[in-house]
Amino acid sequence: MKALFAATLLLLAVRADALTATRVKRGDLEIKIRVTGNVIADDVFRIKATIDGRVESLLASTYTWRGADQPLAFLAHKELAAMLDSKGTQNVDILEDRWQRVYRPTPARCPNTCFILKNFLKVKSWVKPESVMFEAASTLKMIGRVRPEDVTWVRDGQEFTFWSLKDPKKILKGRVTKFILDIQGEKVTPGATFTLTMSPDRYFDPGTEWEGLIIPLNKRDVTYVPTDALIHAADGIYLPVRVSTGITTQGLTILTSGADVHREILILDDSQLHGADRHKQSAESIAPKDRAAVRRDDGEPAVIPAGPTPAEKKRRKHAQVLEDSVDYGEDPYAEPQ
Repeated sequence: MKALFAATLLLLAVRADALTATRVKRGDLEIKIRVTGNVIADDVFRIKATIDGRVESLLASTYTWRGADQPLAFLAHKELAAMLDSKGTQNVDILEDRWQRVYRPTPARCPNTCFILKNFLKVKSWVKPESVMFEAASTLKMIGRVRPEDVTWVRDGQEFTFWSLKDPKKILKGRVTKFILDIQGEKVTPGATFTLTMSPDRYFDPGTEWEGLIIPLNKRDVTYVPTDALIHAADGIYLPVRVSTGITTQGLTILTSGADVHREILILDDSQLHGADRHKQSAESIAPKDRAAVRRDDGEPAVIPAGPTPAEKKRRKHAQVLEDSVDYGEDPYAEPQ
């Protein structure tokens, strides 16, 4: 009981300019984890010329996907280049069909579906065998960063939405894959990363900064409070609540509402008050009619004057009458008559 009253002193000590009041609420609670990252090109390789010839056409631009069956450019041998010059401007496909057995133009292709990063060719430029024509990547990967405080909420297989910071209206969906902690086996709180392989129908250009949202938990119709309102002690977690009080002494305060009997409470020391004042007994804390009801910690009546009894009042009045009727005479130092 003593602990209950003492903790109430702290709860009523909140100053309007020091702490913020709020309410316990009930409703739906959605856990939202924000992740960020960028896009990188992975498995980068170069496409080199296989002949000594001239670039007759360019069919691919940078930062685009090309399939293995889609030529990036056509190269012509010296002999075919000379024929093309002599015939003027004709369709390359016609010339390819006409002289395909002898002077067939050589296409440059990706070995598999690839993302074109750089182009080193110009139409009508000459190339040597093994000269670099294109730089490409087999895949694009989206690297995601998870903050240390959010690591416990994230795992492989979770669906999430993401968008480019430059175009937040275009929202895509994916799943967390290859989730791994930054540091493992250490007594620290590490962050984490995950990797999402992008595809031709869902990708951002390399170097794109993006942001995403993971919703690992969605609770319906629950009671909740701000996390900052909770105090973690050795034996549990406590929530300071508002109460109404009655009589207040130096050691105890009567509660009229706000807490039930046997409710566990927490008493903070002065260093934990953070600028708030403790509730204290004031001159007006105890009304005259309630003074006789105040008890000490040991259950005995507290030493608080409850006012004179009727007999005492009568005795004091009689004494005052006698004192007023005494005549000391002209000499103030004489004995009363």
